[in-house]
Amino acid sequence: MDSVFLLIDIFILKIILLLMPQEGLILKKIIKFFKILKRRIDILNAEAELKFILEKK
Repeated sequence: MDSVFLLIDIFILKIILLLMPQEGLILKKIIKFFKILKRRIDILNAEAELKFILEKK
């Protein structure tokens, strides 16, 4: 669920980036940060799911 909200945030930041080209570099860094954060959350979720599955057996 958190990943969905992060994707929405990234989408909104991309729209802002298109509207404000003079501050594009800062926004590109923010978008990159959110993408890395999303990837990390996805990895943690996958680890938690795998642990849950393995404990169930």
